[in-house]
Amino acid sequence: MITYQTERLILTSMRPEHEPELFKLHNDPVVQEANFRNVPQTIEDVRKWLNFFLAQWRTNGFGAWMVYEKADDGPIFIGRCDLRNYQDTNNLELAYLLAQHGIGRGLGPEAARFAITHALRNCTKEKVVGIIGCGNARAHRAATKLGLRYIDDRWHSGELCRYYEMTREEYFSQPQHQLAG
Repeated sequence: MITYQTERLILTSMRPEHEPELFKLHNDPVVQEANFRNVPQTIEDVRKWLNFFLAQWRTNGFGAWMVYEKADDGPIFIGRCDLRNYQDTNNLELAYLLAQHGIGRGLGPEAARFAITHALRNCTKEKVVGIIGCGNARAHRAATKLGLRYIDDRWHSGELCRYYEMTREEYFSQPQHQLAG
């Protein structure tokens, strides 16, 4: 298992043993509303996601990270953050889900900055894209904070979404995203 730390987070590469945490996350009310149209996720649904994320790691050398907030009593699981191949393009799709107890404090963008930097260091993809439901104002603000530009509205999985993108050059030209040594 690969583990990294940011100022406030511990991120570990997703593994099969993370299934119970992923199940709990995918059934968090905030996550269900923003990502699953309020449809409860079964263990089979979660297992499909887990297998998809594990395949991304095998194929790309990066993928989904389990995100834990540092705490005096030990790390607290708050969500996942991932970059995956976007359709048949030379782009990566960014997605992160935080449980209710992890939102509103900038932890999602902190995890995303790490995940984007890690992925772009390990691939030749040209752009990072974000596809966000039109009603998810918090995610729209976070995408802009990360440097993604709103492009247009598009249909995605039967839902009208806002499409954002950022080139590799745009990302690394921002001082907070500079590659270290």
